Amino acid sequence: MDWSLFAIGATGWGDEILRGFRLTVVLGLVAVGSGTALGLLAALCELSRLRLFAWLIVAVNLVLRSVPELLVIFLIYYGAAFALQALLSPFGVDGFIEISAFWAAVISLALIHAAYASQVFRGALTSVPAGQIEAAYSLGMTRLKAFARIKLPIAIRLALPGLTNLLLTTLKTTPLVSAIGLQDLIRAAGEAGQNTKYYFQFYMTSLIVYLVIAGGAFAFQVYSENRLFRYLRREPLA
Repeated sequence: MDWSLFAIGATGWGDEILRGFRLTVVLGLVAVGSGTALGLLAALCELSRLRLFAWLIVAVNLVLRSVPELLVIFLIYYGAAFALQALLSPFGVDGFIEISAFWAAVISLALIHAAYASQVFRGALTSVPAGQIEAAYSLGMTRLKAFARIKLPIAIRLALPGLTNLLLTTLKTTPLVSAIGLQDLIRAAGEAGQNTKYYFQFYMTSLIVYLVIAGGAFAFQVYSENRLFRYLRREPLA
C-alpha cells in the first residue's frame, strides 16, 4: 500500500479521511446518546397509563421503523426548513431558510435510534421480575424510588446487548448523511478514491476503521456485562 496517499497536507488525503472519521464518530455518538435517552423516555410513555399518549408514541415509533432512514433524513432536513419558513413568513421573513445539515442529521439519526431503542427498553422493563418490585414496596419504597433504585438498573443491564447492537447499527447508518452534504468517512474515502483512482486502498481503510469501532463496542459490552452480572449465576461472556 502506498502510505503517501494518507499523508497530511496537500500531498495526501489523510486530513480529509481524519475529518470524515471525526464527523462519523461525533455524529454517531451524539445521535446514539440522545437517541438512547429518547428511547427510554418513549418506552416509559408506551408503558404508562395514559393510553392515548402511549398509542401516539407507538404510532410515531412504528412510522420511524417502517420507512427508510434516508427518507427520514430528507424529511427532517427539508421539512424543518419548510416549517421555519412557514412560521417566519408572517413576520416578513421570506425565502429559503437553510438548516444546519449536521444537526438535521443528528436529529434524524437520534429519532431513528430512539424508535428501536424504545423497544429494547420496553422489553427490558417488562422483563424485570415482579417479585423484586414487590420486595421494594415491602421495604417502604415509593413507586418512584423503587423504579430508580430497582427496576431501572436491572432493565439497563438487560437492555445492554440490544443497545450495543443499536449503537453499531446507527454508526453504520451515518454514511447516509452524505446525501445532505456532510462528508463522513465513506464519502471522504470515495472522494479520495475518485481523485487518485486508488478506491480499494481508501475503502479498505474505512473497513478497518469500522471493524475497530465494532471490536471496541463488543469489548465494552463484554466488560460491562461481566461487571454488571458478576453477582449472578451465569457464565461470563469472555
